Amino acid sequence: MTKVFEWKPTENDTMLVEYCFSVVDDCLKIVEMNLNGKYHRATWMSPKGRTNLMTALENDYHTKTGVTLSVAKSVMNIN
Repeated sequence: MTKVFEWKPTENDTMLVEYCFSVVDDCLKIVEMNLNGKYHRATWMSPKGRTNLMTALENDYHTKTGVTLSVAKSVMNIN
């Protein structure tokens, strides 16, 4: 089952991210994402931006499921 997270990386931008937890790889994976309604990919982001996004996704996942993940231990498997 996928989850949807809405994130405001800047004051003027809104990112919508569909993600899921992979049991096979034991990490969060991004399924689809858009920035201000336009197609976007995490690989287009800076390393710091990707880290901030993954941290936000892990916090959202914890809020929705009660499961705590760690960015340091997660494989940032971004498709």
